[in-house]
Amino acid sequence: MFIIEERATPHPHELGMGAEIDRMVERLGDLAAMIARDRPIAEIVKETLGDISELFGIGELIIEITAEDVKPNLHWATYGIPAARAKAIVDNLSHEFIDDEMLSLVLSEKYRVSKNAYYVPSEEWLELTRSDPFMDHPSYYQHPENVKTPRGSADSWHEADSYKFTVRDNNGEMVGVLEASYPGTGKLLLKETLEQIELFVEMIAIAVGRERSHVALAKKRAEPSHKTELLEDVLKIASSVVSERDVRKLSEMVLTSVSSLFGFARVELIVYDESEGVFKWRALFGHSPRAESEVQHKSIPVDVVFEDLAEGRKIGKFAYFTRAEQRTSRQMAYEADLDENPIPATARKKDEMRKGDYLAFPLRDSASRVVGVLYPSNPLDGRVPDMATIETIEIFTSLAEVALENARLNADREQALRLGGQKTEQLSRILDMATGIMYIRDLDQMLDTILKTLARLLGIRRMVIGVKHAGEDVYKIEALYGFSAKAAEEIKKITYPIYQVDSIVDARPETRGDLYSRWWEKLGRITYYSPAEGVKAISKEEMAYYPDPDLIRMPRTGKGRWHEIDYMDTIVVDKMGTPIAYLELLKPRDDRIPDSDTIEIIEIFASLAGIAIENARMLQDHIESRQDAELYTDVLSHDIKNFNQAILGYLELLKSKMDTPDKVAVIDKIAEQVMNTSWLASNVRTMSRVTFDDVELVRTDLGGVLSDCIRSVSQYYPGRRIVVNHTIERNTYFILADELVRELFTNIFTNAVKYDSHEPLEIDVTIEPVYAEDRKRWRVAISDRGMGVTDDLKPIIFDRFSKAPKKKGSGMGLHIVKTLSHRYGGKVWIEDRVQGDCSMGAVFKVELPSA
Repeated sequence: MFIIEERATPHPHELGMGAEIDRMVERLGDLAAMIARDRPIAEIVKETLGDISELFGIGELIIEITAEDVKPNLHWATYGIPAARAKAIVDNLSHEFIDDEMLSLVLSEKYRVSKNAYYVPSEEWLELTRSDPFMDHPSYYQHPENVKTPRGSADSWHEADSYKFTVRDNNGEMVGVLEASYPGTGKLLLKETLEQIELFVEMIAIAVGRERSHVALAKKRAEPSHKTELLEDVLKIASSVVSERDVRKLSEMVLTSVSSLFGFARVELIVYDESEGVFKWRALFGHSPRAESEVQHKSIPVDVVFEDLAEGRKIGKFAYFTRAEQRTSRQMAYEADLDENPIPATARKKDEMRKGDYLAFPLRDSASRVVGVLYPSNPLDGRVPDMATIETIEIFTSLAEVALENARLNADREQALRLGGQKTEQLSRILDMATGIMYIRDLDQMLDTILKTLARLLGIRRMVIGVKHAGEDVYKIEALYGFSAKAAEEIKKITYPIYQVDSIVDARPETRGDLYSRWWEKLGRITYYSPAEGVKAISKEEMAYYPDPDLIRMPRTGKGRWHEIDYMDTIVVDKMGTPIAYLELLKPRDDRIPDSDTIEIIEIFASLAGIAIENARMLQDHIESRQDAELYTDVLSHDIKNFNQAILGYLELLKSKMDTPDKVAVIDKIAEQVMNTSWLASNVRTMSRVTFDDVELVRTDLGGVLSDCIRSVSQYYPGRRIVVNHTIERNTYFILADELVRELFTNIFTNAVKYDSHEPLEIDVTIEPVYAEDRKRWRVAISDRGMGVTDDLKPIIFDRFSKAPKKKGSGMGLHIVKTLSHRYGGKVWIEDRVQGDCSMGAVFKVELPSA
């Protein structure tokens, strides 16, 4: 707020005269020039108010800027009003002595006298405020004692008269209100004068629009950094959330985290109760104790909840928004603290989120069923979150899904411990499998691993995995187990129309069939069995599935026995419940139709296959889109989610069974995954800092950095015997760098360890001065004896989007090496340790300017 007490010398001349018109045009030109030069909005408004006062003889002016994004820079300004009165007026208005309803009334057509000008005669103003004497305050007037004095003549100014001018943007939205009082002539203003004042009001509107553009641009520039920082906070809290095993404590942690991270005064969580077929309140945040007590005994029908998840209310990938006025009476009957959420009668502002509105984020299980809903409401800023915030809440919701699923399954796992050694062994194998496939890597390799593990675990003799190729409208066989090389080659040539496979999950019995089978029988949540008796025909190409054709003509040997042309498909679905693949069993171990326990295990592996396929496809999408910030977010959210699901979900189980070397080995694998998760998060953070932080380079001891990295890599891999040959000295070689220089060399050393299976593992490090362009540089060479890098990969191995095979992890490490080398004015490249033979290991050379 600024206050200008002194008044300009008013010249209430007839502006119709040529000289006065010239003065007005000149002042408008000066204001336009100020706007063009991007002068501060407060300075522009101050100049405009002075011009209006001087040109039109207006004694007092007060303006309120109502645009929320401009308010921090300028909210109120007064001109010609003594400081004490101006402060009292603004204090009164800020406490809504004139509320929105009254403002809407005085800015109605009834009082409009020109395009954006409104005149409220004193007689009507006093009548409007009669019912609420606090709405009219003595500070509004120069002479409060004259307020109730009769008007002198029809065209004379009265103490309680007022003119209001609306400031509107290009879309007609009101962004401010200017009030003009006490014309110097003592007369009411002519319409011509009002229209001329409106020209100056429009200059304020242009200045406000310009200011809004600057605010929006600054906000847009700050968004990537803010989003990265917010995501870090989300992951920090999520790590605590996902490790919590008690469902009630976990629920409270989720609600508290959503409130603190995203600024919601209230958050609610409901979960689905399978035994009763209804949703029940699990936890409330920000409600009264009475409401928390009452909802413990309430349940919500499924159809009522799904009204909140209607397609028309969708505002994000997994986010839905319900306005207060959209709530049905049936929905309101099941709400908590309904009496505290009346539907407001005032007009809704743009992006406003008011009491009674709420967001809904569905929580889904591994089969994509909605098992809960998170309801944030009452945002502290009163606005619907922007899309970046919505996306971050969705990431947090995904992590909460894993946490709640793990907590829910914890009781089941404890019960599984009592079922005996066989069940424990199965679960241990599942964990072993899960921790091995959670990296984003070659999809074919992951699917083959899934089939081989299933074969070892359940003794299945033949099976395949078919993957949907939506662009070609077919499913293709991508992985096989138990077939000869020739048969596998023939099977991979077979494709199946998408509609044929997808129709298997159709809930109607009369349509559950396809060209090859008359009917299917559902045996599990996502598993369907086609008996030989229902098979219509076997094509010539499909005979490759059956190594012993004579068995096809044999009858079934008994009830519950498997026939040669029986097959069982477990449908793999994505997060939205859409089929994306199928795991087909063609020959079980004991020639019996699988029981429920076996089917449950197969379905777990099918879910893991779904994660593998979605991860691989997501990475491919990011490679094609090349959107850096989105890549960091997706890699972090998916890898962290998968690591925690695979590791934390079985940690307690394996701890209680640590009585054999095999189980100790599993624990070692878990520890390795935790380290990999930390390493991945570190690399993502490094990329974020490289991308968004300012570069501030200082003189740095390169020898000290290398010595620290050599010591760190040995500590990071305690199970490996690592020998580093070097004669590096401290305080001898100096460069210009920042603290991230350690990440550059740590990634090279880590790469050397990852790709070298020798024991002991040997690394050579040398440093020498070189000269280029009359400048001294330090060349560091780090040699390993690993698998090496072929010539065709050397130019692209440092690119984050390279096609280099056999990458372990997210593939960001070497990209960080290249990025940081360039950051310090240097370069990096790869040579063969033994010239001409890449298989003997690689030499990473980094060249950095001396300081």
